[in-house]
Amino acid sequence: MATPEMRAHTPRLVEKIERRLIPERGRAAFRLLSAERSDEIFPILMEEIVALGFPRALVVTLDLESGEIRPVAGINCSPNYQQKFKTALWQGENQIVGVLRSLKPAIIPKPGAHGRSLYCHPLLYKNRTACWEAERGNRFCLAVQNFHEPGALEIGAQVCRTCEMRAYAGAVIVEMPANSSERQRGDLRSVIDVANGYLSRLFKVDHYYNRMRDSDVTIAQMETLMQSMADPVILTDSQHRVIAQNRAAERFFKLPEKDVTEGAARAVELNNLLFSAALSSMAVSGSSDASRDLTLVDIIEGEEVLFEAVTAPSFGRDGMRSGLVTVMRDVTDLRRADQEFRTSMERLREAQEVVRQDRDLMHMVIENVGDPIIVADGSARVVLLDSLAQELFGHIHETTSGPIRLDTVDPRIVSNQVKLDAYLQAFTFSFSARQDGNLRLYSTESKSEVDFDTRSGKIYDKRGQVSYTITVLRDLSAFRKLEQLKMERRLIEIEKFAATGRLAGTIAHEVNNPMEAIKNAIFLMQGVMKPEAQPIYEILKNETDRVARIVRQMLGLYRHSEQVSTIDVNTVVEDTLVLFARQLERSGIQLEKELAKVPPVVGSADQFRQVVSNLVINAKDSMASPSEEVTSHAHGRVAMLKIRTRHLPATDGIHGWVRLTVADTGSGIPPEIIKTVFEPFVSTKGEKGTGLGLWIVKGIIENHSGKMHVKSKLGKGTVFKIDLPVVR
Repeated sequence: MATPEMRAHTPRLVEKIERRLIPERGRAAFRLLSAERSDEIFPILMEEIVALGFPRALVVTLDLESGEIRPVAGINCSPNYQQKFKTALWQGENQIVGVLRSLKPAIIPKPGAHGRSLYCHPLLYKNRTACWEAERGNRFCLAVQNFHEPGALEIGAQVCRTCEMRAYAGAVIVEMPANSSERQRGDLRSVIDVANGYLSRLFKVDHYYNRMRDSDVTIAQMETLMQSMADPVILTDSQHRVIAQNRAAERFFKLPEKDVTEGAARAVELNNLLFSAALSSMAVSGSSDASRDLTLVDIIEGEEVLFEAVTAPSFGRDGMRSGLVTVMRDVTDLRRADQEFRTSMERLREAQEVVRQDRDLMHMVIENVGDPIIVADGSARVVLLDSLAQELFGHIHETTSGPIRLDTVDPRIVSNQVKLDAYLQAFTFSFSARQDGNLRLYSTESKSEVDFDTRSGKIYDKRGQVSYTITVLRDLSAFRKLEQLKMERRLIEIEKFAATGRLAGTIAHEVNNPMEAIKNAIFLMQGVMKPEAQPIYEILKNETDRVARIVRQMLGLYRHSEQVSTIDVNTVVEDTLVLFARQLERSGIQLEKELAKVPPVVGSADQFRQVVSNLVINAKDSMASPSEEVTSHAHGRVAMLKIRTRHLPATDGIHGWVRLTVADTGSGIPPEIIKTVFEPFVSTKGEKGTGLGLWIVKGIIENHSGKMHVKSKLGKGTVFKIDLPVVR
């Protein structure tokens, strides 16, 4: 901070009269020069006045804000004596007030206790030269104006417009001795003027000191404020160099004193580059206040943090821009919350759209459901009827609580209304949440009474009270017709099964006799077979026995009486594939087996062999079809039959399933047939198939407590999955 300059003035010639005053003024000046503070001037002045031969003196000052005049220093003056001079500026009859207003010294005759006169000399802040602030800016200086233009005292004008310092004003009151000389009074005036000059200089110094002290306090407060802020605050000069920053900013722009890693050093360097670039960009924009998003790296956490950097320019006393103040607010969570809010709003709009669509869909469903729907409130009053319900109960009148026809009142419709009201009253105020019943109502469409099945439910509000009830009426006449059609279809199925049984019995009876002859012939060949043909003989004998057992089963309408035992599924599959290996090879079908280790299952080996045979034959036929439009060969793909077994264990470790999968790349099953493929007389082979194979296979699997599923795609192939339970 600048200090007042000491300037050498050109010495002036001392008049003959004034030369006698120099010793007194010099001694007083040396004493006053030793004062370091303005409050030391008055005691020295009092002592010098008494040294001049005056009995006592005191100093009064004027409070420029309140106008109060009170004594502040005195010598040889008792407190009671000093209180006599306490007054105010508005008391114009007081002669001391007159001296202060006129700023001219005067002798007040005989107001003292001993009848002595008082010499009153005004004191006012003034100086011959301007202070450094006014001189630097060539501006107004209050001290110079008071020196050159004393005039009358104006309280409002005693504030400097340059440094905003409030001046001082007061008076020195000296009791005159009985015989005072002119020289003595001249020395008194000179000493008071010298003291006032030194007082003006020290008063200005005190002002600078107080302002500097206030500035230090303000700076300390600002530093405390900066350090207490959780947001980074940075002060930069006009060249964007950092002058000061708080601890929050040091987290991003200053390396820690210990444990500095290479990554932290790079992060600090990057942060400083980004910050300087942002300041330069905002300076180029030309706006006095600007904000910009800035992404920095936290050197401690190593995470990116999004800031909103708000800058404001700082100015010096000359009005020139001296730098920037930047406050960075962490908006990472705010932006994330904003994004989540936007996402939630978007979801809300989507939910509203879904609700609107659901509402429209509900209205569409209500209008097109095909059954009368009645919606009532918690008081059993009807609030909504669909078009079918309006035909039964009429329209809802705007001024009534029940449905009423707007055109005519039909007694039969009124009867329907009474029945509905009674039903709604009983259900709404009951304790059941759902209720099924029936109503016999008059139908305007059939012109007769119809039995309706009623299904009702309740909608509750947040307090658990019934808010609405919904009742759906279903015409039982149509339901009875449907039941009748189902019964007729069931009878047809029973008749079909009976015919199938009779046909199977007839076929089995006719086949049984030739089979017995074949068995006898095979028995007679037992001793004449060559050793190399013995395996073929055994296969022929076993398969003939199996055909005979199948015939006997058909004679009993598939009522099995044979004994069951544990069978190895893999062994049955291997034996069956041996029989069909030559046929599959001639048809150009590749066989792929994947037989895992599986536990045994309980059942009939012959029946399970029949299941595998049927599935293999069906797969071969679907891949060997002469029609090139549906076969896999037409598309250049290899015909393949895949058979796989695996164990599906249960959670208890005891039970489980053995799964057999048979998949082919054949023509597939049409979608319209796949739902009825396990029914009798349903075939995809045309005239070559009987339609009984899969029906028999499914019966065998169900008799073994198993499950069977099929998946097929036309032109791609078919997959059969059979699950047999494992019982230990």
